[in-house]
Amino acid sequence: MSLNLKGEGGRQDIFGERFTVKVDTSECVSMVDGFDRTLLDDCWRYKDCTFESGKIYGLVSEYGQGGMYLSHLLGGRLEFQKVKIYCNDVPVTQNDLNDVGWNLESSNEPYGKKEIRKTIEKALAHSGGGETFMSVAERFLLTPERYDRRFRNLSGERWRASAAYGYALGKRIFFAPYETSKFYHHMCQSALLKALRELAGNGGLVVLPVGSDKFIKHIADEVIYLDPEYDIDELKSFYTEEYCGEWIH
Repeated sequence: MSLNLKGEGGRQDIFGERFTVKVDTSECVSMVDGFDRTLLDDCWRYKDCTFESGKIYGLVSEYGQGGMYLSHLLGGRLEFQKVKIYCNDVPVTQNDLNDVGWNLESSNEPYGKKEIRKTIEKALAHSGGGETFMSVAERFLLTPERYDRRFRNLSGERWRASAAYGYALGKRIFFAPYETSKFYHHMCQSALLKALRELAGNGGLVVLPVGSDKFIKHIADEVIYLDPEYDIDELKSFYTEEYCGEWIH
């Protein structure tokens, strides 16, 4: 499929078949980390990261430690604050990322109310890429009995249908909410990995926040760990000196 990237006045031209996204936090000097309570209730400790298109990334952190924040930041849903983001070394804005970003979870997205077949057909007609609904349905293993359902009314097929729609729209960065290893294992039993590989194989960038690497390391091309390092020795010394208690081991 020849993707026609969408957006009103954005920088979609640089998100081509292959691109690299760099997150630069060198100017982030605040003691308060990236934080958003309204949308995510998540806190990301600033960390430089690099992402390459054509890959699936696992963003591993405990809940509230930044996985979902970074995922939504890359999807263009959050303000950059002091963070700078580059695509192929060209500075991009939140609007640029929002134009090419796509949330794989349809439950709280406006498109979640739409019917799958009609919506994807409309997107394909607008893109002029030559694909048909049936060819996209085959790529993403959509089942005929669910073609006319709404995105948000699906269960195991929900992310596959969302991926198919984002693909038809020519989106380039696919992000997700924070989920557990059990969720990804269950969804991969419903062929989610086939859909994710279709996105990555078409030059897309997929970022999946998760609480552990126990399962995601088996399906992601790369895993980025976001949890902070804890100085256990310093804490142990404090308790030993102050309270004569060897409580930390």
